[in-house]
Amino acid sequence: MKTKKPTHLINFLSVVALALLTSCGGGGGGGGGGGGGDSSQPIAATVPSNANLQQTVIASTYSPGSEELAAFNLLNFERNRCGFGLLRQNAQLDAAAKSHGDYQILNDVVSHVEETGKPGFTGVTPSDRIVAKNYLGAGGVTDEIVGYKGTADKTGLGASSIRGLLNAPYHLRGLVGGYREIGVSVRSSTDLASSGTPSVYLQINAAYKNSEGPQLTGGNDVNTYPCEGTTGVNYQLRNETPNPVPNRDLSVNPLGSVVYMAARVGNTLVLTNTSMIDLSTGQAV
Repeated sequence: MKTKKPTHLINFLSVVALALLTSCGGGGGGGGGGGGGDSSQPIAATVPSNANLQQTVIASTYSPGSEELAAFNLLNFERNRCGFGLLRQNAQLDAAAKSHGDYQILNDVVSHVEETGKPGFTGVTPSDRIVAKNYLGAGGVTDEIVGYKGTADKTGLGASSIRGLLNAPYHLRGLVGGYREIGVSVRSSTDLASSGTPSVYLQINAAYKNSEGPQLTGGNDVNTYPCEGTTGVNYQLRNETPNPVPNRDLSVNPLGSVVYMAARVGNTLVLTNTSMIDLSTGQAV
């Protein structure tokens, strides 16, 4: 029986340090910042009083039935429903995502960084690679990766990979961030006729340009993910680097579903009390 063992990597915001994460079953993730902790920098932006979220975007050109379309549609559905705004497809970011996915397959690695001279090299960092594909003037870029080793079958991995990333706090932070455009690629070793390790890579690059600035929620808004009415979330987080609960072995003692809270960039969110209720019983969790 084929096994699909995903490896998630933390996202880049502009260019920050990377960390490697491995997990089983898509229930893990890592991201949002940097090795050893969340070191990403807030998006520099003036904070006006009103929101400037993208409510509509032009239809994507991903092939019907493709894993790219499934990943794009699911991510946009979840972002829009929970108040983070839509992402629009960008062909240059698609090209950057595809090239880096191919690089990882050709070199049998899972990494944000490419090495000069290696097969498929297009740029050392995510920022370098989107510039190489003529995406210019970026104010921020995120680089999200899920790598599966031991299978070349990518069927269903577009949507399931997004579900896994959305239940990993640092990846989640990147995927619902204030970016405006996105490129998605789901590549298999069979797409390249590679004789190496059978593998599949979901690669996402999202960005915004300085000329537009990031998407911003309303000045008094507090958004969450999951939000009211969300279904289909992963119910366990079994591995993540950096570990959101230091000294806890998530493979043995996993966390449940992640709950992410976000205030507008430039605001400070003070959390004074929390509670969770099991709606089926009315009991506190």
